[in-house]
Amino acid sequence: MIVGHAVHGQAREALQLFSEMRDKDDCVLTPNDVTFIGVLMACSHAGMVEEGKLHFRSMSEVYGIEPREAHFGCMVDLLCRVPPNAVVWRTLLGACSVRGELELAAEVRQKLLKLDLGYVVDSVAMSNIYANKGMWNKKIVVKNQIKQSRAPGCSSIEVGSGVSEFVVSDDNHPLMTDK
Repeated sequence: MIVGHAVHGQAREALQLFSEMRDKDDCVLTPNDVTFIGVLMACSHAGMVEEGKLHFRSMSEVYGIEPREAHFGCMVDLLCRVPPNAVVWRTLLGACSVRGELELAAEVRQKLLKLDLGYVVDSVAMSNIYANKGMWNKKIVVKNQIKQSRAPGCSSIEVGSGVSEFVVSDDNHPLMTDK
């Protein structure tokens, strides 16, 4: 019944039945893995992200039920109800990398560039996706964009009373010697 209510968009009814099932001391029914599919679906359809996360955790912690692929699928659906931020987009970029989804990855990277331009890891992930597809020219373009957007690394050294700073690729430093 819980799954039936959830499938038909009746989240309130599904969760009410689950609550009644749990709260009865003399109830011989205990939730099983299918029950939790219905509960998670109901939470997802109702946009009840936090409650869904609580139920998901209770599966193993309270009822000793190990989540299956269907439960994880429900959680993905539930978490897709969260407004996307840089973390959500980065997660999708990582999934694109694993699955080799080049076109989607390029779209996701554009979203990330608008949200967090200075986060180099996104560009590195995109460059790796291009490399995995053998698209070396595009990989080089992305790598060059990384170099342009990052401040060069530098080191400082104190000798006596003076401090000298060395910047990566600085061939004109006054203390540089020819070898």
